[in-house]
Amino acid sequence: MKNWIQSIFGSHKQTQPIEWQTDNSIFNFLSNNIDSNGNLKDAAHDLPDEVINDEKVRFAPGLMDTMFGTDSSDDSKKRIIELVKHLKNVANKGDKISEQEFYLLITENEGVVGIIDEFLQAVLKESLPIEPSLFTFARDLAIKTNKRNAVKFGIAILGCCCNKSVVKYLKILGLHDEFTIYSTVAISNLSENPVLDLWDLAKHVDGWGKIQLVDRLANMQLNQQIKDWLILDGYKNNIMYEYLAFTCAVHGLLHEKLESEQIDKSLFKASSDIINALTADEGPAEDITEYMHASLVIKSFIRHAKQHTSDISDFITLSKLKDFLSELQKDIGEQEQNGWTEEIISNCIIEIVKILNGKEWNTLVYEGLKSKDNIIYWNAKQAAEKLGINLWETVWSRLQENPMDNSTWYDVTRYGKSEHADLIIDFALKNLPFDEFATGPKDSMGFGPTYSRFMCLDTVITYLENYPQKGEKIILTGLRSSVTRNRNMAIKVLDKWKKINWSDEIKKEIRHLKDLEPNKDTKENIEILLSGQELT
Repeated sequence: MKNWIQSIFGSHKQTQPIEWQTDNSIFNFLSNNIDSNGNLKDAAHDLPDEVINDEKVRFAPGLMDTMFGTDSSDDSKKRIIELVKHLKNVANKGDKISEQEFYLLITENEGVVGIIDEFLQAVLKESLPIEPSLFTFARDLAIKTNKRNAVKFGIAILGCCCNKSVVKYLKILGLHDEFTIYSTVAISNLSENPVLDLWDLAKHVDGWGKIQLVDRLANMQLNQQIKDWLILDGYKNNIMYEYLAFTCAVHGLLHEKLESEQIDKSLFKASSDIINALTADEGPAEDITEYMHASLVIKSFIRHAKQHTSDISDFITLSKLKDFLSELQKDIGEQEQNGWTEEIISNCIIEIVKILNGKEWNTLVYEGLKSKDNIIYWNAKQAAEKLGINLWETVWSRLQENPMDNSTWYDVTRYGKSEHADLIIDFALKNLPFDEFATGPKDSMGFGPTYSRFMCLDTVITYLENYPQKGEKIILTGLRSSVTRNRNMAIKVLDKWKKINWSDEIKKEIRHLKDLEPNKDTKENIEILLSGQELT
């Protein structure tokens, strides 16, 4: 029986009691990293139990819990039975061995978080006594351990314990995106005023946690102040505005706010952000086509734009609106349910064109292209494309200022013409650290502090696809790179070049790599390449 349990939950060996409570807890770590504004400092991004492995993809805090839902496998059902058994012993007997076993089972298995919801349902069916032991155990898991899974289970159980005293702890734990959704649920169950407590937390988070929290908060009974906040700040997050734009527009009643005769600049800018996100191509959430107040909001926005349009971001929003309306004009279809008519669409397009033609945008674009602020520069670059402004001189100048910036390398290879090829290749040969790249093949993804440098190499290798026999040293370096992606890209370029354009050194290097290549798929591609077949 013992071996069977260990095969399911891991092979931890309990030879003596362990100390699972610690003063160096995640809760204390977070408490000591809160700034004067009530936000977490950057130093708190990586939790104390974070395992840094440059060969594995690192998920943003809270993302895994967003991506992976409930685990309903047979193994998970067995885990739940075992965990509930131990929790019953804790609640009914204050059993210290069961506390330890519960802790080990949830901290030695990364995937255990997927069973929390089902686990809680099973626990609630047991009607366990909260005092004197269950509440204390849950609180200790949440604030006295240094393992994130223990904290998550602790928060989840606390949410069922009907003890409001822990809300203050939950609001601190919820500041980290890894725990925001768990704290949200628990606070919703425990707080005397959950809407205000959740709003207070929402104002201090910025990532996946905020996205999940605002989605829940928006569906509660909100006062006018919170509805205003949804429009002015609620949609903002460091992932993508598209995730919350629709939610905040609907529940913040954007259409009513824009109906006013006059609005201030802050509301106009927020509206511009939201509309820009709603009209994004293939966004991750609901968009303008699903917004029942779309025509009303856009008509009102265009009316206010006549007064408030002032910078490049406004130009981008209006341009995207014009593109959306032009497509809609071809076929309104089901969009009639959102208030659209041919007359409204035509009038909106006419007004947008007037605004776009009524300002000297080129001057603002050239100013933005000189900016060191990445957002301003990005907006100016988008606007330049819309206005047909040649970006070559701008991106080439920025690359010369920072030869290790992969985004600029991408721009240079994108906007450069064939007459720039020799210039680009020569610059790469003189400025990229080829000795640092060519350390021999490993099955490596290249994550870590040098990741962006390997991405620069990737971009330059890809650029050579249309220039056979040029930049041979770059291709050879790609074949000798420790990063699998670089080698794959070099192989694809050689496939495009065809064997007739391979030098003797390249032929020798690709045959040599065939014997050394550690990645199975890459090795197969090398064999296909050498056989003269085309890669798929």
